[in-house]
Amino acid sequence: MRRTYTKVETLSGEVFQRKAAGETDREIAESYGLTLKQIKKLITRQNNKAKRIADGHVPRVKGYPRQNPANAETQRNNELAELRMQVELLRNFLSEAGRR
Repeated sequence: MRRTYTKVETLSGEVFQRKAAGETDREIAESYGLTLKQIKKLITRQNNKAKRIADGHVPRVKGYPRQNPANAETQRNNELAELRMQVELLRNFLSEAGRR
């Protein structure tokens, strides 16, 4: 049986609206096809995140920072440097092989 994946973080706004309207966690969970524990954890995470932001914490994106895309000139210079290295390697190989 294939397992379906729901990105719960995208539902957080709707969950808080429904919670403010008076629905229980169990009703919300059943309507989205999630477990009660998933909804409770979502609410806990979002509340903790809001508290940290209120305390002055700046949230960061997880993972490695994105590299800036190279412009055309930088890309061309990189390719030239790579080609020069290849030529030098080939010359060294040929001189060691006794061809030049």
